[in-house]
Amino acid sequence: MQYSGKYRELFYSYDKDGNYSKEVKVHDSSDIEFIDQFWDVSHERIMEAKQKVLAGKASPIFYYMEKKLYDPMSLAMQAGISLWRLKRHLRPGVFKRLSEKTLRKYAEAFDIGIEELKHVQ
Repeated sequence: MQYSGKYRELFYSYDKDGNYSKEVKVHDSSDIEFIDQFWDVSHERIMEAKQKVLAGKASPIFYYMEKKLYDPMSLAMQAGISLWRLKRHLRPGVFKRLSEKTLRKYAEAFDIGIEELKHVQ
């Protein structure tokens, strides 16, 4: 979120007594530069993943994993699918044969519909 040229972020923490607290901090210029670089690199990775999917070199799971900033382990845990199965599902040929139940798990993890998962545009 940008506010008056500066990014504000809400931080959650516990104090020394174990009480939960919230604090809004404003990032300085070095933080803002880092955040902007992160989003630039993320955007490039998302576009590369999209091109791989459209070229038939990767499944749509690969694209949405990049778009939602998941790493394979995090996605496997979120979707309730073993890591080795997830890695297989990244191949387009395997993805095309996935059951509706498995597609639903991925769609829920990405917070999208099954049809959106099947068709990257």
